[in-house]
Amino acid sequence: MKILVALDQSEYSALVLKKALDLAAMEGAELTALTVSSATFNNLYLGEVSGSFLEKVRTGVQESVDRIKEQIKAANADVKIVVEESPSAADAIVNYAEKNGIDLIVIGNKGAGAVERFLIGSVSSKVVTHAPCSVMVVKK
Repeated sequence: MKILVALDQSEYSALVLKKALDLAAMEGAELTALTVSSATFNNLYLGEVSGSFLEKVRTGVQESVDRIKEQIKAANADVKIVVEESPSAADAIVNYAEKNGIDLIVIGNKGAGAVERFLIGSVSSKVVTHAPCSVMVVKK
């Protein structure tokens, strides 16, 4: 079994990763942790993106990856970590699952604010709708 856990840069991701780690251990599954950086794409409408802005985005993603690595190490687990840059986190998650024969996606339901959910829908809703496999949504 192949499990993909989709993580953002929030603190809530630690709970989502814990659920995925527990499930992978219980099932003897191969686990991949995917985080998507879309900030660069979402801010291009502002015009030219400065090098300092890009550096801050990359630093934030790297800090998130470091937290993921620490949690994986503490769980003594073997997890592949993937970072994608995409204008749509949901599309990146679904595309990765399709291309890699993922059997289950684990994702949190937090992240987008109320206005963003109303205008474009939440990432988890889009993943549930378009995923090629089963999706487990972790709620706090």
